[in-house]
Amino acid sequence: MSALKHVLEVVDLLEDPKVNGKIVKKFFEDKGLLEYMNIEIETIQGEKGSTDFITIRIPGREGKSSGGKAPTLGVVGRLGGIGARPAQIGLVSDADGAIVALAVAYKITEMMKRGDAIPGDIIVTTHVCPNAPTRPHHPVPMMDSPVDIFILLKKEVKPEMDAILSVDATKANWIIKHTGFAITPTVKEGWILRISPDLIDIYIRVTGEPPVIVPITMQDIIPYSTPVYHLNSMMQPWICTKAPVVGVAITTRMAIPGSATGVTNFIALEQATRYVIEVAKEFTASRAKFYDEKEWEIIMKIHGSVDKIMKAGAKL
Repeated sequence: MSALKHVLEVVDLLEDPKVNGKIVKKFFEDKGLLEYMNIEIETIQGEKGSTDFITIRIPGREGKSSGGKAPTLGVVGRLGGIGARPAQIGLVSDADGAIVALAVAYKITEMMKRGDAIPGDIIVTTHVCPNAPTRPHHPVPMMDSPVDIFILLKKEVKPEMDAILSVDATKANWIIKHTGFAITPTVKEGWILRISPDLIDIYIRVTGEPPVIVPITMQDIIPYSTPVYHLNSMMQPWICTKAPVVGVAITTRMAIPGSATGVTNFIALEQATRYVIEVAKEFTASRAKFYDEKEWEIIMKIHGSVDKIMKAGAKL
């Protein structure tokens, strides 16, 4: 299975400075894929501009939307914006989350059209803003969002999601140094849990390489309203759900600004897209778990919930 075509076409789609939610929907319509998905577009206005929020629901063969019992996977394309116009011309590094999310939706619905339906429902959420602002960040500048992060988070995370993959460019740091993509430990209700062995196995088979893990910390998962250093916002979706969240980080060996152009690595994006699709197949078939339920019960029995203290300050 290759997703290279899908990534390249989505990159070309999003590079257009006039791109918006309607154009993205038309893209899927022209491919004859609208009958395999439900796509909603909402324009959200913020203090620093606006963005088009996209929600794509893809019904699975045995998904809950059609009365089945298969788990539902959420795929969140996290980003500030796909472009930083007029400051920068072209697609920025920060666009990676949207690229992978939309390429996943494209590939999965094309598979369905051909007769290969994934067992469970898939819900893809992201947003498209070709002229987002930037903000200072050490060691290199990051993209900002035209809309408050907590507004976006509440729209990105849906109650039907039984587990979430949060895809985000993670290049503007000296913490994770790898060209390609990496995954995080599972975060659930404020706890950073062990890295899922099932998700590691899928990483190995997709890349043919040893697994690369992002060393997230407690500071990375507390709300952005806490004014401390965050690696990025990849893990923030956990704040709005009890479902387990795993980050899929698009990474580089050198620190690259989120607002940099000319850095879109289609090989890394294709691998990440394939990874998300493989997780979707295995998770919704109940063959892969994001966390160990028995260990979770032990943690809750002995240590209890940390969810309130870890969410403190979040504008929910």
